[in-house]
Amino acid sequence: MSRSTVPLLCSFLILFASSASAFNITRILGQYPDYSTFNELLSKSGLATDINSRGTITLLAIPNGAVGDLTSKSDDVLKRVLATHVVLDYYDPMKLQRMKDKTAKMTTMYQQSGKAAYDQGFLNVTARDGSFIFGSAVVGAQRNSKLEKSVMNQPYNISILGISQPIVTPGIDGTMAPISAPPPKANTPKSSPVAEAPAEEEEAEAPSEEEAEAPAEEEAEAPAPSKDADAPAGAPDADAPPADQAPPPSSAAKLKVSFGLFVVLATIILA
Repeated sequence: MSRSTVPLLCSFLILFASSASAFNITRILGQYPDYSTFNELLSKSGLATDINSRGTITLLAIPNGAVGDLTSKSDDVLKRVLATHVVLDYYDPMKLQRMKDKTAKMTTMYQQSGKAAYDQGFLNVTARDGSFIFGSAVVGAQRNSKLEKSVMNQPYNISILGISQPIVTPGIDGTMAPISAPPPKANTPKSSPVAEAPAEEEEAEAPSEEEAEAPAEEEAEAPAPSKDADAPAGAPDADAPPADQAPPPSSAAKLKVSFGLFVVLATIILA
C-alpha cells in the first residue's frame, strides 16, 4: 500500500463514521405525521440544527394534539422549552426497564446551554403503574408526561419516544422564578423562661373602730334566751320522776297493809 493511499483511507473512515452517527431529525420526524407540528417547531426554533450535530440523543416528541400553546411562544422561549425534551443519552423502552431503583435523572440539551438554573436542565423519569413518567427535576415541578410509545430508535445514536404532553419546567420562560428548596431553618436556642416574682399579697385593711364595736353592741342588746324558750317542745320536766320509776306509797296505804297483816296473824293464832 502506497503512502498516498493511507491518508485517503483515513479520510474515508472518518467520513464513514461521521455519516453513520449523524442524522437529520427533520427528515426522520417527517415520516411520522402525528408529530408534524412538533417537527415544525424544532425547525422554527433552530433546535433541529443543534440536534443534528449530536451523535447520541433521545428525543421526547409531543403529538400534534398535545402541543398546546407552544406554537404561540417566541423563538427564544420555544427553543428553551424544546431543549428540555432532548436528552443527551440513549434511552429506549428496554433501557428504561433496566433503570436502577426504577428512576433516573437525565441531562438535557438545555443544561449545556449555560442558561439553566437550579435543576432546569435535568429531567426525572420514574417507573409507575407499568409505564414511565417524565418531568422536570426542579423541586415542586409537575411530573405527568407519560410515555406513550417508542416512535423509532437507532441504537445507540437516536431514540424518539412519544410522550403524552409537554414537560413543564418552572421559570424557563421567565414568567416565574424557579422553585427552589426552602433554606434550612436556623436552630435558635430557646431562651429559658424568666420566673416571675410572686405577686405581693395585698394587706388586709384593718376594720375601723365603728365596724369593730357594732357587732359587740348588737350582742349586748340581744335579750338572753329564757329556759322555756331554749327547751324544746315536749321535753320532760326536770322535777318529774322518770317514767319507769313508780311513786313511793303514802302513809295511809302503809297503815292499811299493816292492819291487814295483823288480822291475818290473829286469825291463825286463834284457830
